Amino acid sequence: MKYTYRFGEDPEGIVATCVELPVSVLAPTESEALVALHRAICEHLTHVEAVAPPTSVPVPSVQLAPASNEPPEPQGPGDSPAAE
Repeated sequence: MKYTYRFGEDPEGIVATCVELPVSVLAPTESEALVALHRAICEHLTHVEAVAPPTSVPVPSVQLAPASNEPPEPQGPGDSPAAE
């Protein structure tokens, strides 16, 4: 799975935020933020809330890429054009 991220600055360090998931992390450097974001995304994808959760959940393959600053292209017939 490929996810995109953006960096932001915080008085305490660098914030890395996943664009597709509600996951953000804070770390002292960009490289440490990427490692922490990768770990947080894996935890987010494998966290199971159930009365009898499975003993193990396979960790998906996660790739991170920087998000572009351009607006996203429409993905389907129900999406409005990016220019609107």
